[in-house]
Amino acid sequence: MALVLGLASLPGPCKFLFPETGARSCPAERLSDIPWRRLLVIITGVAAPVVLAQISQTLMGLVDTMMVGRLGQESLAAVAVSTLLFSAVAMSIKSVDVAVQTFTARRVGENRDPEVGAVLATAVAISLPVGAVFMMVGLLWPDALMHLVSQDENVRQLGADYLVYRYLGILPLILYFQIKGMFDGIGWTRIGMIVGVGMNLVNVLLNWILIFGKWGVQPMGVAGAALASTLSTLAAALVILALALRGPVRKRFQLFSRKNYHPELVKPFVGIAWPPAAQTLGIVFGFLVFYGILGKISVLAVAAGNVVMRIAAVSFMPGVGVGAGVQTLVGQSLGRSDPQGAKRTAWGGVLLSVLIMGFLGLLFLVVPVPIMKLFSNQPDLINAGVPILRLMGLVQVIDAVGLTLSGALRGAGATRAVMLVDVFSGLLLMPPLAWLFGIFLGWGLLGAWIGLLVWFTIYAVALTVLFTRTRWQELKF
Repeated sequence: MALVLGLASLPGPCKFLFPETGARSCPAERLSDIPWRRLLVIITGVAAPVVLAQISQTLMGLVDTMMVGRLGQESLAAVAVSTLLFSAVAMSIKSVDVAVQTFTARRVGENRDPEVGAVLATAVAISLPVGAVFMMVGLLWPDALMHLVSQDENVRQLGADYLVYRYLGILPLILYFQIKGMFDGIGWTRIGMIVGVGMNLVNVLLNWILIFGKWGVQPMGVAGAALASTLSTLAAALVILALALRGPVRKRFQLFSRKNYHPELVKPFVGIAWPPAAQTLGIVFGFLVFYGILGKISVLAVAAGNVVMRIAAVSFMPGVGVGAGVQTLVGQSLGRSDPQGAKRTAWGGVLLSVLIMGFLGLLFLVVPVPIMKLFSNQPDLINAGVPILRLMGLVQVIDAVGLTLSGALRGAGATRAVMLVDVFSGLLLMPPLAWLFGIFLGWGLLGAWIGLLVWFTIYAVALTVLFTRTRWQELKF
């Protein structure tokens, strides 16, 4: 009940969530007709919970890194590459939630609430069977998967142990994100925030117990980190499913109804869903190649790169979260035939992202050593990570623009354009540049990181051009 009551503070005249509580969803006014100050308040009200939910989700990996970092460089390297192997599949399938959020927001904006259930049912019917197939692959052949990305025997063994326990949780993870995508599309973003924070707290406790062997449990090391993530994800999936099954929600949006089979929805849904999935798969593959390049430099380069990437992942979450909030508001604005409101929302989101991520970038530039010491007590790893963490600080504002505008374009349904830009810059351009600077020219870890920063810059510039020079607001689905 506290979760539902917490939604009541969203600004503006909104549709009611649970009549008995007075909780509300997104604002119904045209965003082109309101003052900028109020618009920023609305964007913040929708985006802030998404930011916190995204940070909470990222913190699961960050906590893994912090705790596993106490086990040594090989353990850190194993978690880095095995996490990418898992993400290549899980996050690609999970990316169907982009379509769930986009379709839901458009239908809520068009006052077609009963069709939301069909959107969620389509997403579940597509994603869970695919996830089950890849779960079996991960459980049966983890050693073969690790041989694809690591030449170090110890790293391969530790990573295989991690993959087995992590793949056990792929189906709950996919289900959790599809339901969360629906709630975010409606505008009830605090649900994902609260469930996500709870998931992270459970993960921290289980990490402590399973990695180091507390309360009489046998220490599991790297495998314990994976099992903790799987169990906490399962708990989150059960909680968010229970919230979706509540009577008022289920009835209003026709959730889990036998009438939800709409074959005519499958084709347009897949049309919106496959580009984010391909984008995620392509970028994860790009990172696998990137970590392979780091591995040719040294195990230390992989370990230091993993730590900095985990830190950077948290700093990216304000941009990702604001982008997701903007995605909902853009979709609802277009559903209300308010393209000008959609544009204003996008630029307001860019402003918020730049302010938040710019501040975090300043921290990376000014106090990189204390930040690195949170994850490792090894001087050589800290010294290797400080320069590349400072480089990440330099591109925070640039990345804020790209992440926010990608959300706006996705909200309009332009997922294919976003995918093409990201795959070109992150998969086709970044790895060759990382190899050129890091290995061919002999600049080592710092050189490889320059290739990564080129990707972020091109991505932001290209999306700005797409947003200002294409007719994305006219897309129909």
